[in-house]
Amino acid sequence: MCGAGDAKGATDVGVTDTEIRVGTIADVGWAAAPGLLQPIFDGADAFVNWCNAAGGINGRKLVLDKRDSAMSNYLPQVKTSCTSNLAVVGSMGVLDDTGVDTWVECGMPNFTAATVGAKAADAKLMVPLNPIPSTQQNVGGFHQLFADNPGIQNAVGTLYADGAAGARQQHTYNQAITKIGGKILYTAQYSSGGQVNWGPYVQAMKNAGVKFLFVNATVTAVAGLQQAMSTQNWYPDIQISPPQLYDATYLTLAGKVAKNHYVYIPTTPFETADTVPAVAQFLKILKEHAPKAKLTFFSSTAFSSWLLFAQSVKACGSQVTRACVMTEVGKVKNWTGGGLQGEITPSENKTSECWIVMKVEADKYTQVIPKEAGKYDCDPQNAPTVTP
Repeated sequence: MCGAGDAKGATDVGVTDTEIRVGTIADVGWAAAPGLLQPIFDGADAFVNWCNAAGGINGRKLVLDKRDSAMSNYLPQVKTSCTSNLAVVGSMGVLDDTGVDTWVECGMPNFTAATVGAKAADAKLMVPLNPIPSTQQNVGGFHQLFADNPGIQNAVGTLYADGAAGARQQHTYNQAITKIGGKILYTAQYSSGGQVNWGPYVQAMKNAGVKFLFVNATVTAVAGLQQAMSTQNWYPDIQISPPQLYDATYLTLAGKVAKNHYVYIPTTPFETADTVPAVAQFLKILKEHAPKAKLTFFSSTAFSSWLLFAQSVKACGSQVTRACVMTEVGKVKNWTGGGLQGEITPSENKTSECWIVMKVEADKYTQVIPKEAGKYDCDPQNAPTVTP
């Protein structure tokens, strides 16, 4: 998809004879989760450097604008991108809802690594690489863990951040868990600004009889929770978290005290590099073009968004426009990023049914569902429908 060519013309915003200017918006400077989304910028650097070294896209070189939304500045960054970038690629912001009207009005495609708000999840011109529409939620592998541990589904606890995004997640995740047979005994919100004392939460879950805990939080927050569990010498039989916990930082912070903890991901684990060529190639590109990049779930999904963007731009030839890019995206079926992620159809905005569950084991992640490394569990129960 990247290579030399003779594309010409200033055909749309950010496009000249020789260049295509693209933005990446992410909450890299979010004080409550420092470094969490840095892999999005790292992935952008790696792709752009790699692609330009190969000749660009049809001969036009990519120019990258990394825009730090720092949680509270998502809308201003969208406004800036609207006037200078062909598209935004690999984006993610907690307040992404605030930018929807602006990117739709200016006609700018937004290739998202992940969405947070309900409005953004269903927005026009949003190309999701980890789709989470308002009418679905992802609970990858839960059904299998319920089946493998009879009775555990009757004692579920859930934890979410406070604020509008957390309220939406609590509503939709709780529905999804219930829909596949879970009975929620305990649910609570913690401070997204930095929960100081997890002790009362641990005691409350213990008193409620929680055996299966779904905790949707940042790496540092979950590490704090694990320390509190260790102090009280109590853990649920199973804990499980969404993809942001697939991060080596978590192993450093909590690997030695975390117990019975699993993470479900929609991307192919880095541990499969010896058997999955796409992962090996991706890691090689990162090493060569972004050597300081940290490996997380966001690394893969952001890079996959760049691959889809580049493929769509290439198909437009010389006449690269925002409208053409979206037309080409609409033609894409069965997208896996060449093997970097579970199968989706981006234009349909449906949650992927294909997930992998990794177990936290002190200093490493080990795939447990399915047992064969790099393979996906593609059960419809991984993506139940919910009411917004």
